[in-house]
Amino acid sequence: MAANNEILIIGPPGTGKTTFLAQLYGRLLDKKGKLQLASAPENIDGIKNAYDRLTDGEETESTPYTDNLEVKIPVIHEGQEFVLLCKDYGGEQVRDLVALMEYDKTWIDRAKTNDRWILFIRPAEIEQRFDLSKKGFAEKDQKESNSSIFGTSDQSQFIELVQVLLHARGTGMKDLIDTPRLLIALTCWDELRTDSTPEEILQQKMPLFTQFIAANWLPGGFKIIGVSAQEFPLKTEENRDKYLDEMPQNFGYLVLDDNPKEKDLTRLIEKALAL
Repeated sequence: MAANNEILIIGPPGTGKTTFLAQLYGRLLDKKGKLQLASAPENIDGIKNAYDRLTDGEETESTPYTDNLEVKIPVIHEGQEFVLLCKDYGGEQVRDLVALMEYDKTWIDRAKTNDRWILFIRPAEIEQRFDLSKKGFAEKDQKESNSSIFGTSDQSQFIELVQVLLHARGTGMKDLIDTPRLLIALTCWDELRTDSTPEEILQQKMPLFTQFIAANWLPGGFKIIGVSAQEFPLKTEENRDKYLDEMPQNFGYLVLDDNPKEKDLTRLIEKALAL
């Protein structure tokens, strides 16, 4: 059965979900991307504040925990018109899905009605757990020894997150998964300062998670790309002035197979639709 064009963007706190949505909207207004605005958006309440902050040269603010907003943007892609429905919600809700291992009707509806999922992961903040099989105990960093050895690793939490959402959707894992289609977006790519591919970075940072996805999805049912929605931090006056002078829609890029620095951020949605 063909997957619908409903897209769920899944992002724990600090992964840049709100920043990307604000920059996506800016690209659509600029009318230079693969996706085009079909008409005035019905509702952009969930991203308007973030868009305005970037326009003022300021970094976006995290979406409040209790927010459950729906961003509706009518777009045209390859002659086909549809409404891009993106949910904007507090990222802490995603963290609690794993911590509490429970979900409400809102998340059941999100998991069931969206056949395409975009999972935001910020690789620069993935904790690298100490591996005794690779290093001797004497080499263990002292600051590492202060952390709990019983804590769940970041990649294990992402595996649990995907499993929770699949359970909410009612999708079993006995057979290889065709739907939902999964686009893994490695965000804040500029923090990595690397020439590696997104596939290589995910394998380096999260080998167990990478194996889990490859083992459970049909080939071609998932894809990995890099995203730098903002391109650089807005913590200095020089960088803030760049955003004021050149406008935020001129910054940010994707790391794709056919272009390692693709400036058209709307192609992230194109890649999700192509799965």
